[in-house]
Amino acid sequence: MQSGYYLFDSFKAHNCVAAFSTNRLDLGFYNNPKLKENRGQFLKKLAIPFDALVCLQQVHGNSVFIAAQKDAGHGAGDYTVAIPGYDGIITAEKRLPLAVFTADCLSIFMLDIKNRVAAILHSGWRGTKDNIVAVTLTTMKNKFSSHAEDIVCGLGPSIRSCCYEVGPEFKDYFSNGLLKRKGKIFLDLVHTNLLQLQKAGVKEKNIYDCGMCTSCQQDFFSYRRDGQNAGRMMSVIMIK
Repeated sequence: MQSGYYLFDSFKAHNCVAAFSTNRLDLGFYNNPKLKENRGQFLKKLAIPFDALVCLQQVHGNSVFIAAQKDAGHGAGDYTVAIPGYDGIITAEKRLPLAVFTADCLSIFMLDIKNRVAAILHSGWRGTKDNIVAVTLTTMKNKFSSHAEDIVCGLGPSIRSCCYEVGPEFKDYFSNGLLKRKGKIFLDLVHTNLLQLQKAGVKEKNIYDCGMCTSCQQDFFSYRRDGQNAGRMMSVIMIK
């Protein structure tokens, strides 16, 4: 843990930056007059070029985008030019930073340590229901010959089962990951994604969970806790 961000050491060991913001600096697109200033401040700490940042118009789906150098800067400081229709990004390009933004949803980092391919995902309950991790791993295999056993993963901060109360309709969406306490139902978003990663062939020893709950910990933005006024955290990955 550093001042303002958390860096996954397991990615650093493979010459890849994988980090997320850990303070109340709003890095999201909406109602944010200091968008460029805040993002620049965060990325500078990580030696990541702001102008090359690739961002998405996240839609709570399971589609993933393959980014090339021509996509550098899309959404870096302007939502209207962010890549539309996706919730995950994959690249094999060096020095091309990829980002997603969350305020309770889970950010998932992936790195194929053999073929040097990176991915980052925004996975809320909808993306999890539609198994965005499996879609991403299949895309990495088909496009870059990646194999699940060569993938290192990081699970970022998200709302955890301690706080994520859901309705009874979630029994139709998930066969696991639902907990009952005092007559209420709670979703374990992280554990469900963890199981999906393992089912897809990622080794348990290669999955690193930060263990942080956005709803419990005041350093994070939480849509569940703060409502429409919630800002957004940034999660970013870049192959050096």
